[in-house]
Amino acid sequence: MRKTLNAWVKIAFLSVLLFSASYNVFSAASIGLSPGAAKFEGVLRGGYAEKTITLSTSSEMPLNCEITATGPAEKWFSYRAGNELVLKEFVLNPRSHQTITIMVAPADDVPNGVYEGYITVVIKPNASISGGMGSQISTGVSLKYSVEVSDVEHKNLVVNGVSITNDATTEEKGSSAAILEFSINVRNDGNVRLTPKFHIDLLSEDKGQILQSLEQADKLILPTTSQDRLISFPHNLTIGKYWAKFTASVDDQIIYETVLPFEVLERGSLRVRGTLVQVSLNKIWVYTGEIVEINASFKNDGVVSTPVVFKGKALLDGTVEGLIESDEVEAAPGETVDLATYFTPKKPGRYTITGKASFSKKQSAEKSSILNVRDIKEKPVGETVSTVPEPSGGGMDNSSIMVVAVVLLVAVIVGLILWNARKKPSKKDSADSPEE
Repeated sequence: MRKTLNAWVKIAFLSVLLFSASYNVFSAASIGLSPGAAKFEGVLRGGYAEKTITLSTSSEMPLNCEITATGPAEKWFSYRAGNELVLKEFVLNPRSHQTITIMVAPADDVPNGVYEGYITVVIKPNASISGGMGSQISTGVSLKYSVEVSDVEHKNLVVNGVSITNDATTEEKGSSAAILEFSINVRNDGNVRLTPKFHIDLLSEDKGQILQSLEQADKLILPTTSQDRLISFPHNLTIGKYWAKFTASVDDQIIYETVLPFEVLERGSLRVRGTLVQVSLNKIWVYTGEIVEINASFKNDGVVSTPVVFKGKALLDGTVEGLIESDEVEAAPGETVDLATYFTPKKPGRYTITGKASFSKKQSAEKSSILNVRDIKEKPVGETVSTVPEPSGGGMDNSSIMVVAVVLLVAVIVGLILWNARKKPSKKDSADSPEE
């Protein structure tokens, strides 16, 4: 009996040890990727395009990752983790979401056609993760890519918005001219590299006279990318109200035009200034009918408090699919506040969530973010929205599940030991029992 008991205890101990070691590797290597495919359409030979994916992990430790591509287009790809260019390896922080930009640049001499393959992110084994015990397990996730190479040029530059980001003030006598700052957000939705030209006219209060002008050729904007631009316009205007006429053109064709009011104040006047820092989404890939949280961050750069509200819209192929407006929030001088609102897409497609912050009868520069929506009918059975669930107070994370599993295993083994001991008679009892 004693030998049997010792054997069962050893089995229990080894089982718990194996479960613990497995848990260390499993929890460290939990990783998810969204979306599961990257499709590049109409990319020119020698051209450029990019797509953004999101890697997620519920691991308690940083993960060393390696990203590689296979297939006929594998040498065309490069990658960026956040704002850092990735040659091959990068670190995924604990319990985080990491944005990865996949950049593709087909060779100049490749034939037209569709090139398919896979991009894989692998978690490199790490002795610190497995605790130095036994063999280490390497896991990863893959997405399918599709690159369509074409020789048909398509030019489409979109100006999402323009604003004057400062109140112009007069300068003291003898000093340099005051400066107006224009903030512009542009996106290249075509497949050709573009260099837009911006023209600004400062007009009198009645718009009848051009007082000053400025023209600037912008930097090159790559296909499928969005850029923020800041133009400084030195001026010698006196105190008063004025207008600024802004025009954007590509190849001498006007693509955008607007007129903005502004005021030149006396130096030292109390000023209300603010910046819409960014517009972010809690998810960038969803299915139709899912609720998306939109968060606009606004910073009060002025010297007085101001109420602020975020107003925007959801665009699908240039059509407004929904209007967005947050609750009003009071922003103190120097404070950054979050303006939250929600949007539920009803149609699949690539949305642009864009808007401005309105404060003290002023508007900030426009900011935008991209939302990718898939048809709920295409959702596989059992698929969750996020490949790696977020921790929540009402559920169990990986560690909780593993602890429960180990406890149940120990309970089962102990139960078997007690059941076996109760069922099997001792040698003394066997000797004393009468023979049949």
